Amino acid sequence: MKHWRSFIFAAATVLSIGLGLWIHWPSVDSGFRSDDYVQWAMLRGHFPAQRSAFDLFDFASGDPSEAKRIQAFGYLPWWSDPALRLRMWRPISSALMAGDHALFGPHARPHHLHSMAWFVLLLISAALLLRELLPPSAAAFAICFFSVEEGHTVPVGWLASRNTLVATTLGFLATLAHVRFRKHGMRGGPWLSCVLTCLALLSGEYALTALAYVFAYECLARSESWATRARALLPVGLPAFAYVVAHSLLGRGALGSGYYLSPSTDPSGFLLAIFTRIPALIGDLVFGLPAAYYVAGSPWRNYVLSLGLFEPATWRKLPEWTTWHVLIGYLALALYALGLRALVRRLHESERPAILCLAIGALLALLPVAGALPGDRLVLGAALGVSALAALLLVRLSPFSAGPISWLSRGGRLLLACALLFTLGFSSLDRAYGQARGFRLESDALRVWSLDADLPQEHARDQRVYIICAGDFTTAVNLPWLRLMHGLPLPASYRRLQAGAQPVDILRLDERSLELNALASNLEGDAVPSLYRDRRHPLQPGFRTELPGLRVEVKKTVQGNPAATIFTFDRSVDDPSLWFLQSTAFGLRRIDMPKIGEKLRVPRPQVRDLRVLDRGFDDAASE
Repeated sequence: MKHWRSFIFAAATVLSIGLGLWIHWPSVDSGFRSDDYVQWAMLRGHFPAQRSAFDLFDFASGDPSEAKRIQAFGYLPWWSDPALRLRMWRPISSALMAGDHALFGPHARPHHLHSMAWFVLLLISAALLLRELLPPSAAAFAICFFSVEEGHTVPVGWLASRNTLVATTLGFLATLAHVRFRKHGMRGGPWLSCVLTCLALLSGEYALTALAYVFAYECLARSESWATRARALLPVGLPAFAYVVAHSLLGRGALGSGYYLSPSTDPSGFLLAIFTRIPALIGDLVFGLPAAYYVAGSPWRNYVLSLGLFEPATWRKLPEWTTWHVLIGYLALALYALGLRALVRRLHESERPAILCLAIGALLALLPVAGALPGDRLVLGAALGVSALAALLLVRLSPFSAGPISWLSRGGRLLLACALLFTLGFSSLDRAYGQARGFRLESDALRVWSLDADLPQEHARDQRVYIICAGDFTTAVNLPWLRLMHGLPLPASYRRLQAGAQPVDILRLDERSLELNALASNLEGDAVPSLYRDRRHPLQPGFRTELPGLRVEVKKTVQGNPAATIFTFDRSVDDPSLWFLQSTAFGLRRIDMPKIGEKLRVPRPQVRDLRVLDRGFDDAASE
């Protein structure tokens, strides 16, 4: 019987790996995207600030003089906090990316196959850890649930996010070595867990989400004295403590950003995020409610309004979606706690510590990522514990369990089993596959969109390009590097004028000056809070800044965001060296500025429909 159970678990692991590869295989052909292009430019010395092969995640160091150089080109917008820091410490993941570029150059497919290898290793390490802590039947279901979790999509499909896979995988292996040493006295276990912990942390801060299970294991799964358990934690705890100290001393992490909150620089903001952003992640894990809705908003609003049940004016009086999202997250947390309580009551005393370790460890795994805006990729570490709890509920509360069970109880168990299989199984698989496919389509669409942009080809180094306002991050930030990778020249600069994605009126004040007025009453999140400036430092009327050839003055603000801004150039607005770009349904097209005293209305920026570009992607991607 023991060998049969081991065989079932091994078969489930192989099935899980096969499912995971099938789900994410479209990403192998998705090419590069977003920060991938910036990091390529860093390696080739095109980025405005020098970066080594071990520092490809240093997008803004916090040095004001360096920030000015990066702003001069336009990678950082004019409204950025002068002390902005976006400086992640991931030297091993960075070196792996540099190695890929050295070996494979601009051919993206081998880069993605490398990511796939880490994904397979992640599933193997997760399976071994689950098998160490759970009965074989429950471990088999848990690894299946974990393999189809949609939180894998971004780390597997986006090369710049591979660090999540690397750090989490090494963190799981460090946890496995620790557990095996504590359970079986594995020779060299402390040294192995210490080395793996160091490697995990140097691969990325996501390692902390995996190492949370070590802390939970010692607190909840061991019965020795606290002094003994504290000593057992040293091989993992000391490197983690050293990492946190070094991280702070080296000026790593985020500062001055509205997207990333650091407990060391903004403790109150981080504490608030624990109670608002973590529920959004729990809602994703338990209900499958995409965490990204916390930022982007729910698509349900337009559907509900289309039913005619509410007047739009009535809807506007209701709380914003973020409030509802957080409340749904707390409901998910309550159900999670009830499920854990019901399970613990039915488990043998010897089985309880392991599930408490995994279930509580999953919640602890969300703490290190609470400072980032909610997204699927943040739940990768926590998904292990949630999958374990769901699997054990499925096995131990099965409607087909032996023994007398009333028909009412059996019906309730059947509903629970169906809900778990649907939410964490079939529905999660469907969402993950759809995301992987959509991820590839989006990457291809943005690549075609960017290469089709109406930008100068001749004398490009003499051209200053100004994008009026952009509807997507690639258009706003990474378009020059994307085009450079495909052999197109860099302009002298590529700068954003308007912070948000609203329609704007452009008023020509004089020969060299334009005034941009945002046509929206709600500008929350345009410049403040945003990736480049936090809520504590809003823009004020009278704010001024200067870049080479450009002076900016904010005339009016709404919610701390620029509503009316004057741009004064060092030459005539009609000078051919100034290139104004508009994002239209037909692509990124150059537009002429109005005559003095006249006004031009620029509509909301658009991005080409993905369905239009779905034809001939492979041909476009190979150009």
